Amino acid sequence: MNKRNTVNLLLCKAATLFSALLFFSCDTEYVDKVNDIPGDVIKVPGYNQIESFIIKDAENNTLSAALTENEIVITWSNYMILPETIKPTIILGQEAAIAPASGTEIPFKDGALFTVTSKAGTKKQYTLKIDLRQKQPRAWTAHHPETLYKGLLQSQVNNGQADHIDNLWLSQKETKVYFVAATDQKEYTAETVYVGKGTGTSPFLNYGVYYFLPENMPNGKYDLRIKNGAYTLQNSIVENRFKIEIADSPDFNVERYGFPATKNKGETIEVRGSQLNTITAVELFNYEDPNVVYPLEIVNVTSYKAVFKVPANTPPGGYFAMRYKRGNSDPTETYSPVTIK
Repeated sequence: MNKRNTVNLLLCKAATLFSALLFFSCDTEYVDKVNDIPGDVIKVPGYNQIESFIIKDAENNTLSAALTENEIVITWSNYMILPETIKPTIILGQEAAIAPASGTEIPFKDGALFTVTSKAGTKKQYTLKIDLRQKQPRAWTAHHPETLYKGLLQSQVNNGQADHIDNLWLSQKETKVYFVAATDQKEYTAETVYVGKGTGTSPFLNYGVYYFLPENMPNGKYDLRIKNGAYTLQNSIVENRFKIEIADSPDFNVERYGFPATKNKGETIEVRGSQLNTITAVELFNYEDPNVVYPLEIVNVTSYKAVFKVPANTPPGGYFAMRYKRGNSDPTETYSPVTIK
């Protein structure tokens, strides 16, 4: 081989190597796709990134998510109501698609997945993460032991006292009330029924957390704990923990929880309390004419909960009270407004 041919061969090899390197450097952005025509190669976008992810808060303000390599991070302050669902506006790279699509209503929760598919068919997955910014709540201080009765509405409230609970994230969904047994450290989760600023009237009069004790709790000593968002609260004085006595009420009681209520004929009315399994009959009436009564059907009763059904022949209108009969005991009346439609 002469000198000129050797030089030409080296130049050809160098050009081939340069072309290969050039193609490799663009490999993350474009993917070769071969048409039906042999040898005809086109470049197809391989972008599979989210460029922006925007949602609206409860006051219609725009919130832009921070985007990492594989996460969509939304910073959320605890003073804002956490919505059940969102409809994000999503902008993508060149000719890409995403599932769920932009504008689709989805659950607003940690772990929601989004899959971006480039035009070339390459895929990338993002995970939604809610970065909760919550002020630390203030726990309560109990200076003496107390007894809580199963079936009766309980609360941990603040009525202006400096040693009461405060700075809560007022979200029932993000609040869990539970008790830890002194004997074996077993946990029992209560039924949380209200977390808020208070309605100013019974039963949710003051700011705080309202709940019913679990029916399956054995009587005994417990420590009360409240998980509120990222924080778990308990009595701020250590020596006052595990001193709450859980017991059955020695008296017959009916809670007005759930009232006032509006019911259709055939629907049910639920009440809470103690010794409810002793009820033999229950009636609706008005104080203006207490002799005119309309019986309710007893569907189910336990010691702490009773369910009654509105008969089809109950006249529509407003009823202000319910009367409970228990064998030979005197009837018990409660102010429990019910409107029958």
